Amino acid sequence: MSSQSIQSMRQIKILNQQREQGNKGLVPRAKLLLSLGGTFSLAFGPLIIVTVSLFAGLYLYFGQSFVHDGSKKPVAPPPYIDPYELLEDDMISRPSLDVF
Repeated sequence: MSSQSIQSMRQIKILNQQREQGNKGLVPRAKLLLSLGGTFSLAFGPLIIVTVSLFAGLYLYFGQSFVHDGSKKPVAPPPYIDPYELLEDDMISRPSLDVF
């Protein structure tokens, strides 16, 4: 037998055992999954702390100019264009030469 078929047979056995356990094995498996997920997210803790402290330091150094919301530059809404004027344009009704 090849190693792939042995591995798949082993996986099928494990799945059958889990199916036979029913709800009895649910709590231990859930605890294991939660502990694995928690420890995996803890690995990113130093990266998160470094990133937050870097941005906090930059904000403390540069002050309000580091983060801006664009409120000092007024923005006008785009001009209204009547859709019927666009539909009456002959460029829309004329076929493009690039298509054919």
